[in-house]
Amino acid sequence: MSECTVAVHKAPARRSLLAMALGVPLPLVMLLATLALGLASGLDSAALIHAVDAGFGGSLGEFALILIPSFTLAAALSRSGAAAGSGRIATVLAPFAGAGMVCPDTAYAALSPMAAGRKLSLVFGAYAGFKLLVPAGPAIVATALGGLNNRLAVVAVPVFIVAWIVGLLYARHFERRAGDGTPPAKGRLSGRMAAPLGTIILLLAAGFTVRGRVELSPLVDFLLTPKGALLVAAVIALVPLAAEERTQALDSGMRRTAPLLLTIGAASALGAMLVQTVPVTRWAEALVSTGLVLPALFVFTASFKIVKGSSMATFAGTGGIIAALLPSLQVSPEAAALAMCAGAFVTITPNDSLFWLVRQDAFAGQDDATALRILALGPALQGLAALLTVYIMTTAGLL
Repeated sequence: MSECTVAVHKAPARRSLLAMALGVPLPLVMLLATLALGLASGLDSAALIHAVDAGFGGSLGEFALILIPSFTLAAALSRSGAAAGSGRIATVLAPFAGAGMVCPDTAYAALSPMAAGRKLSLVFGAYAGFKLLVPAGPAIVATALGGLNNRLAVVAVPVFIVAWIVGLLYARHFERRAGDGTPPAKGRLSGRMAAPLGTIILLLAAGFTVRGRVELSPLVDFLLTPKGALLVAAVIALVPLAAEERTQALDSGMRRTAPLLLTIGAASALGAMLVQTVPVTRWAEALVSTGLVLPALFVFTASFKIVKGSSMATFAGTGGIIAALLPSLQVSPEAAALAMCAGAFVTITPNDSLFWLVRQDAFAGQDDATALRILALGPALQGLAALLTVYIMTTAGLL
């Protein structure tokens, strides 16, 4: 079943490689690993429980303030028909729909009927927006790392643009070869989507410009932060809905948030226990001396994504683990978050719900091997391009 708000195509059940190998959910694996590390290091029961409790609590409140409005916004947009009529600009709209809906699956499903021969451009655009634009990937990872701020929303944009362009060029190569000559449908962007997404952009831009420079009331100051902007956007998206749909959107936001908070808490506890019981700090310091911190974060996140399949679980799990190591890595939270988001591109495989959605639509009539090859390589190229951009920006002192 899709990890996102709506399931549009019936797809084979998606399970992570870890779940298939062990038959144990990821949060439970991390909690058991946390207990095993504590016991192996000689912690008594009181110290063990205290360590797990302290690590698990972490910043769950911050995550709740990000995830509940984000998922509620996604559910409201999917129920309002916000993308209907976007027609000719579906490819351009895709990244912003992927970020605003916090789900490339839902964005692709909503825009696909208007995309005609540009469906690969659509999926790689939605994927890039979901991975690299606030309020999606960077916001979730940076919340764990302590780097969620208006500046992150700005510095993520050039990284996103590079990854998006690489995805479009890659997609067009195949679309031109397989094109049927059908032009994309004409249309326009619905105000129901433009209003909440535009609100996020305006509030974050205002916050980047005035926060810290002008004295603001507590309310205004909060509304100009990513958390406040998301809350306002969610409210705007909910207003046009009927009462029943509004309730359903709120329920959806809560349901999607709950399992992620469990994953985040378990990952945070594991990360804290690793620092306490294993010489990871010394390993991190040795890694810093090699200058390979950003590639290491990329590979760590990519490995997690390949095993787990779910992008949201990757964001939640890796962020909690790396947060405990970040002080030893000597990179900014923003750079670390974007390098990890780049790693999360790798890759769209059959244990990712997006694979089956695109396989049944864009690759109808083609074999599984073709779909797997194209959907595996494209996002990997996007992720590598994003990592290179993060490295260049970090070297130039921009991150």
